[in-house]
Amino acid sequence: MLKPDHLPDKVGGPKTTDMVGRTFEYQYPTGPQYRISFSQELVYFTVPPLPDGTEVVALPYQQRQIRPDLFLVHWIGPGRQGHVALVFDLEQKKVDCAALMPAGLYELFDRAVFREVYENGNSALYLPYE
Repeated sequence: MLKPDHLPDKVGGPKTTDMVGRTFEYQYPTGPQYRISFSQELVYFTVPPLPDGTEVVALPYQQRQIRPDLFLVHWIGPGRQGHVALVFDLEQKKVDCAALMPAGLYELFDRAVFREVYENGNSALYLPYE
C-alpha cells in the first residue's frame, strides 16, 4: 500500500460562489502585477512567462465569504509547492495576500488596490494585458 506524501487536507466550514465571474487587476507595492479571474472551480491568474511560455495558470481553489463584500480565497500550487491566501475587500477595493510562491521562491505578504474590476455573470472573464 502506498503512503500519501502528506496528510489528508482538512477543508471545512462554509463556502461561497460569490467570486465566480469576477476578474481583478492590481499591482502590489513590492512589484508583482496580476490579473486574476474566478470560475466555478478554477482561479486563473497571470504570471511572468514561464520557460514553457505559460503566462496564465489555472488551479482549483476555495472561497469563503467572511462578511458582506469581504472574501477569503485560497489555493495550493501544483505538487503542493506553495500556497496563496487572498482576502478581497470589495468595498475598500483592496486585496491582501499571504503566499509562499512556487518551489519556495519567495514569500509574498502585501496589500494592493484594485486597478480594474470586471464582472461576467457565471463564468470567469480573462482579458490579457495589452
